Amino acid sequence: MISAFVLVNCHFPFDKRIKDEISSMPFVSSIHRIQGRYDLIIKINAETEDKLRELISKDICTIRGVDGTLSLIIVS
Repeated sequence: MISAFVLVNCHFPFDKRIKDEISSMPFVSSIHRIQGRYDLIIKINAETEDKLRELISKDICTIRGVDGTLSLIIVS
């Protein structure tokens, strides 16, 4: 199992729908609204690093209103 924190930059103004959509994804273990350059910080879990990248690129980045992400993979 591999985990990562993902910082999510959303289109202005922030749309709560994005947070709701991401929080309903089964691989998301936590989500928080933050202030600054990024709008959300989420923690996700996946079986492999490749699967983790796939979840970010195909599930999170394709949500309408998500402008970009920054992935921080947790190393043990």
